[in-house]
Amino acid sequence: METVTAAAPPGPSSSAPVPYPLSPAVAPSVQLSFTILYTVLYGVLFLRHKRWSFQSTFLFFCLLWAALRTTLFSFYFRNAVQANHMPVALFWLLYCFPVCLQFFTFCLINLYFTQVLLKVREICHFEVHRAL
Repeated sequence: METVTAAAPPGPSSSAPVPYPLSPAVAPSVQLSFTILYTVLYGVLFLRHKRWSFQSTFLFFCLLWAALRTTLFSFYFRNAVQANHMPVALFWLLYCFPVCLQFFTFCLINLYFTQVLLKVREICHFEVHRAL
């Protein structure tokens, strides 16, 4: 017959790790930037702002990029090996599509600044011909 012995409660000289106080998972500056982003998107969607503008498209791309990257990193924190061996569609969505979103955002910024530059040139060109 086996004897069952109860383990003694750990004393002060125990080698158990000391728990660290919990800290926020996201820095306050990141929380503030996401709050501003959500507020602006709320204004676009519900307060009758111009929906199809460079600003709303840019903000939507930023929010989608951040959501995909957050999902990917949450997989990494749970199991890095499994995160590297996902199905093809999920792998493409989490690894490749955010890069495409960055490229789309860069193209959108270029398009916006090109339009602004062309408008300024047109106004300056009009003013020069008007003065003659």
